[in-house]
Amino acid sequence: MTRPGAITPPEALDRVEETLGPWVEEHKLNFGAVDFICKPENLVRVMRRLRDSEHLGCVFFTFLSGVDRSELGEGGGGLEVLIHVYSPEFAIHVTVHVPVDPAAPECPSISGIYKGALWHERETHEMFGILFPGHPHLTTLYLPEDFEGHPMLRSFKLPTRVVKAWPGAKDPEEAAAGGR
Repeated sequence: MTRPGAITPPEALDRVEETLGPWVEEHKLNFGAVDFICKPENLVRVMRRLRDSEHLGCVFFTFLSGVDRSELGEGGGGLEVLIHVYSPEFAIHVTVHVPVDPAAPECPSISGIYKGALWHERETHEMFGILFPGHPHLTTLYLPEDFEGHPMLRSFKLPTRVVKAWPGAKDPEEAAAGGR
């Protein structure tokens, strides 16, 4: 049973192509969702148009995250921001791929368009090192302030663990094992 107002995935793709035209590339259907690439300089305009267009109405922000494909070889590599939004009125799922320069990873903030992006941009900044100019409070969420690196990048190497004596140890064997 389809909901009233819902459109088919091919109709959704046509509407996205018509509404966003030259601001997006490689638009296609991916498992029934509209999928396309958007350059960072067009992102704010594209996200605002997705939300405000009466033919799309993607008012529901689902997620934003980073993806590091840097070790996939020729043609498949790079760092990108993934954004997913949804239109409850037309039942349209849209995934936006925003490639960013791994040497200077930066993607405009969409938190002024979708308030739900505030937390997601902070997490993506912390885990992938991507800057979001325009974000009002890009601070850490999970890692200690003195943590070095970005753990979700493929280039991140976990430091070697050092077994330390457990200060609460009651017997010498337990202290030597580091409290395990």
